[in-house]
Amino acid sequence: MLQVMDTSVQQQQSIRETIKEVFRQMFDNVCQTIEQLDGGKLIEQSWNRDKKGIWIAGESSEDTIYIDRALHNGNVFEKVGINYVAMEGKLPPGMTLHKSGALATKETDHISDNKSTPFFATGSSFVIHPYNPMAPTAHVNYRYFQIGDGTEPGYWWFGGGADLTPAYLFEEDAVHFHRVHKEVCDKHDPSYYPLFKKGCDEYFHLSHRGESRGIGGIFFDHLNDRTVEELLSFVTDCTKAFLPAYIPIVERRKDMVFTEENKYWQHLVRGRYVEFILTSDRGTRFGLASGMVNAQSVFNCMPPAVCWKYDDQPASDSNEAMLREVLKNPREWL
Repeated sequence: MLQVMDTSVQQQQSIRETIKEVFRQMFDNVCQTIEQLDGGKLIEQSWNRDKKGIWIAGESSEDTIYIDRALHNGNVFEKVGINYVAMEGKLPPGMTLHKSGALATKETDHISDNKSTPFFATGSSFVIHPYNPMAPTAHVNYRYFQIGDGTEPGYWWFGGGADLTPAYLFEEDAVHFHRVHKEVCDKHDPSYYPLFKKGCDEYFHLSHRGESRGIGGIFFDHLNDRTVEELLSFVTDCTKAFLPAYIPIVERRKDMVFTEENKYWQHLVRGRYVEFILTSDRGTRFGLASGMVNAQSVFNCMPPAVCWKYDDQPASDSNEAMLREVLKNPREWL
């Protein structure tokens, strides 16, 4: 019995290393593509913890790899915030890694009230804000969580997805982005795309506004209903899908003519992006509360310039009004 458990732990450790490499490969590939398209260079900052567990600038350690990359005022992208993490640690007593980062105080299968919870987490995330308001903001994030050594059923899972937040809606862009992700989903399970598209619409929703953050994509969490090998194959294909889904859109829109009014509207839309992060993103709240996320990483993904206007209703029959209508009533793009 002991030999079986040892083998299982060894297999899980090997799988962890493979998953870390998949997310690191995505991290490097997307960064390289961004630099090539923009012509600017991403700056990099590694982080570690001091003896009190506070994040400090410094080289990664054996149990904590935490890297932020950023681009500001580029030729194509006004701001890009990127993060890669692979870490082991212990959550504070009474806190658990639970569906989408929701904070729970009683998850008896995973924690006890008086003990810390060992965990492993790895993933890569990108938030990309183009300069031209005709090019959409994009968000993509894939991650893997594990409780303990990961050998117990339900003690590991994948999460993440990709979505678009346009200031101006071009239907061909929305169709393209969704089609690329549907093709990836269909390759593994035809039920995935409608399920994860719905999950994206529901998660990236501003309840206080009664509207979505953007025009969707795919989103899933607590995905562990198949073998880790099957799901890793799916998630790996998802990480590879982001560039062909997003970059052609930027290339089409980056040189379009726009006005100061267009730029102002972009800043209003970006305000919604900030609102979501601060009021609705359970993952951000959990990450900050648990200490797994450095606050600098959250600031790094924020838009470079935003604004708010009281009762910001666009003129009827305008392009801005068309976008607002879609945000209030999510559409099926395919």
